[in-house]
Amino acid sequence: MFVRVYIENGLRRWYDQNNRLKFILRNEFKIFNYEIKRKIISEVRIMDRIALVIGNSDYSNVGKLNNPKNDADDIASILNKLNFDVTKIMDANLIDIQKSVNDFLQALDEYAVGVFFYAGHGMQIDGKNFIVPIDLKLSDKSKTMVSCYCLNSLLEGASSYKGKTLICILDACRDNPFAMGRGFLTGFAPFNNPPKGTMIAYSTSADCSAFDGQCSNGLYTQVLKDAMLIPNLKIEEMFKFVRNKVSEISISQYGEEQLSWEYSSLVGDFYFSVTPQPVNEQVTDEKIYEFICARRKSYENASDNIYDIECLPYIDAYNKYHIPIIKILRAYSRVDYSKRGFQFSDATIDQLNSNYLSSWGFIQKYGRWYYKNHYVEMGDLLPLPEELEPKQPINGKELKIEASLSWKMNDGKIRFQVSSNIPEETPLMFTLRGKEYTAQCKSVAGNRISISEWFSDRGNPMKNGFYTIDVSCPIYSVLPEKIKKIFGERNRNICGQYVKFEPVGGNTIHFSYGLVLKNSKVQVIDMQQRISAL
Repeated sequence: MFVRVYIENGLRRWYDQNNRLKFILRNEFKIFNYEIKRKIISEVRIMDRIALVIGNSDYSNVGKLNNPKNDADDIASILNKLNFDVTKIMDANLIDIQKSVNDFLQALDEYAVGVFFYAGHGMQIDGKNFIVPIDLKLSDKSKTMVSCYCLNSLLEGASSYKGKTLICILDACRDNPFAMGRGFLTGFAPFNNPPKGTMIAYSTSADCSAFDGQCSNGLYTQVLKDAMLIPNLKIEEMFKFVRNKVSEISISQYGEEQLSWEYSSLVGDFYFSVTPQPVNEQVTDEKIYEFICARRKSYENASDNIYDIECLPYIDAYNKYHIPIIKILRAYSRVDYSKRGFQFSDATIDQLNSNYLSSWGFIQKYGRWYYKNHYVEMGDLLPLPEELEPKQPINGKELKIEASLSWKMNDGKIRFQVSSNIPEETPLMFTLRGKEYTAQCKSVAGNRISISEWFSDRGNPMKNGFYTIDVSCPIYSVLPEKIKKIFGERNRNICGQYVKFEPVGGNTIHFSYGLVLKNSKVQVIDMQQRISAL
């Protein structure tokens, strides 16, 4: 459990409850607004794309296959490059497969996209599809069915999630000694009614065999691994490219056509590789990023106002390049996230950034945006895909969050108390920020009262200056079951000025106050009331 974080020299240092340094990350303001326990790690990886890759070559009771482990190695490497969180399993027995798939399905709850890739032996029995563990012994039908992993179980597990994209790639229909003379069929059977948001890709047509390849990869993977890296190609077009190429090579090299196949119930667009277009043809994202970094460093040296440090570099870029603020933020975030190994769609980047505009100090007045008294052109957000759009509360289950903040100073330390209608047992996070200072503590909502721990400057009195205190709750997936029932899926039932929407996790409770500390005296600004009053 991580209970405290400090900023020093542009680095975030995370400490556990025993004051032991656990890990260090580069300082950034826009992601760590909430989360507790394991969700701190989840937010680092951004809950975007996960993959499970299995390659079975060294079969114990039949001849070994040449290429599946090479296939798995290459696909795992490419998925890593494409910012997937990859688990790779080689030469798996049944227990290995079951455990890795179960872990994959559990982890999928935290991600938007899941990819399952398998290379090795596969077969169908009574219309169901099975992947073959390396230690399978030739036996009768009933024993074989319980000794292999049924792919229908993977799809059934994935079907319990809503709004996910699952891509299942099976390069597994090589000549199969397990099927010979035993009433089993080589090749896979068609999947009937795959879950919504699923694409299943076969290396060859149903009931047919695939070539193991003459090089270090199976024929299908040989083509697939290059196609996945083609930028800005929709997945449907990518698999069409693969099908044409595999067909062409198989006829020329083997004299027989191998025709790959897909079944799809996708409802949105998906791209393995995305190369964003610059927000302006005259200036690159990198140039905008470098300019903002230089300006931020200048303001850090000249100002104690954390709003100025955060906002003015973007305004300077707006004035210099004459590009709307939301596009300036998009260009900066693309480079910033890429440097840390993250990948978002432009629509998600826009939504994440727009959620923080007010908390940074931008205000909207009569339909126009200002920072202090300076007008800025904000620009339009790109539309989110349907599955990530905010959902209205269920009729009759709306919960409008109300909250107020009080505080207490003691020997230069400060503690906060929130009075609210937040349901009891809701986990909360208090985050106090100042210039070169960030500290967090967890809390749990009580009977209309939630209290933080005492904040200090590493045991010393808090320094004079401007701070913000954020109070937030986690996303839906890590809430207690009791709270999930109240808040609804993706926390859709909570609403009001103290609730923010984020495309990755849905609604969260989040409210901010500005603090001016001077000689143990506190002046508090309620950011919600200030903004809504305008």
